Amino acid sequence: MSHDEVSPRLSIREVRAILAVAEQRGFSRAAKALNISQSSLSRTIHRAESTLSISLFQRGWSGAEPTPEGEVVRQHCARLVAELRREREALLGAGVTTLPLPFDVTWADLDCVSAVVQTGKATVAAGVLGTSQSHVSRTLGALSVRLGVSLFQRTGGGLRAEPVAERLSALRNRLRALMLPLNERLDRLAGEVTGRVAVGMTPFCEQERITQVFGELLVAYPQLHLSALTGSYVMLTDALRRGEIDLVVGLLREFGEDDELVEVPLSEEEITVLARSDHPCARQFVSMEDLALQTWIVAPTGTPIRTYFESLFLDIGQTPPVQPCEIVTFHLAENMVRESQSLALLLYSPRKVRALPEGLVRVPVTLPDNRRRIGITYRRSGGLNFAQKKFADGLAQRFAVDSVNGDGAN
Repeated sequence: MSHDEVSPRLSIREVRAILAVAEQRGFSRAAKALNISQSSLSRTIHRAESTLSISLFQRGWSGAEPTPEGEVVRQHCARLVAELRREREALLGAGVTTLPLPFDVTWADLDCVSAVVQTGKATVAAGVLGTSQSHVSRTLGALSVRLGVSLFQRTGGGLRAEPVAERLSALRNRLRALMLPLNERLDRLAGEVTGRVAVGMTPFCEQERITQVFGELLVAYPQLHLSALTGSYVMLTDALRRGEIDLVVGLLREFGEDDELVEVPLSEEEITVLARSDHPCARQFVSMEDLALQTWIVAPTGTPIRTYFESLFLDIGQTPPVQPCEIVTFHLAENMVRESQSLALLLYSPRKVRALPEGLVRVPVTLPDNRRRIGITYRRSGGLNFAQKKFADGLAQRFAVDSVNGDGAN
């Protein structure tokens, strides 16, 4: 008998709940997909977390996302549910059942069927399972009704298993085999550096440094969960305050000491006017009056770059150009300049100015007070965990090297 083995620690109900939350990225949508209440789903997830002594989900940019431990559990859950679906379809396709195998079947249901298949008697099966014969009979009867077929036939010597019972017993063994290694995987993970580094990026030219540091972290700590996304400053800092991301990298806003966000400067970039190489303004030195006549690609209203853009013209008594093209993503702005006769106002490091994309040039115009600090912003209350500090240190080292090389070139 195999019923004395260590049992899977998660119920099939908990397995389906975990997978639904992971796939739907939230409890509300997952509850609808499972056709249960959100409170019931929350209790189910809480029970699973208590059983495993881990947190399964954390708040993320797109909703609930698995923790590193939760991702390991999700993988096992996905395999179990896939196997359950395959057998459900196979039973119907072979005509073994007239009704589909219910997704809310339990380990107790499958254990009961398996025990009777192996012993051939309800009384012996009840002893193996540590329950009563009447409970075994009720379980088998209820499952027979839900499948639309009999699981066993009575004989003079006891109960003879029908094909559906044989297949359910085999299914039970396969599902257990999928779930039993979970504990070992979680134990191994406990000795690894885990955690999340979720980075928001506002438009600046050295975004590739973030992916380079990510690459270094993945080599050193393969169990880390890394993510990077672009967006506006307001959108990203709102997400940062809500705990959906861990850091924002980009143009600093120079907060006061009492603000809940902390800023750490890493480098400086220059506000630069960019044009196509064949643009008239790219061929000779131009004045602010000349620039006032051009069409522009600039950051959205309310951003520091947009405020600086408008002040350039207001300070000389000129009206800022109307109907500028607002683009948040840095590389899209570069592409837009390449495909149009518009100018762009963008932040560039000395390294990037010396290596502009083909077809783009820096417009020869003197801009006042055009140096801005780039750095990391994070929550004062939350601080940085080990992995996030490693990211910040790696990024600082990259920028320090860039600064030395840039100064040497100048």
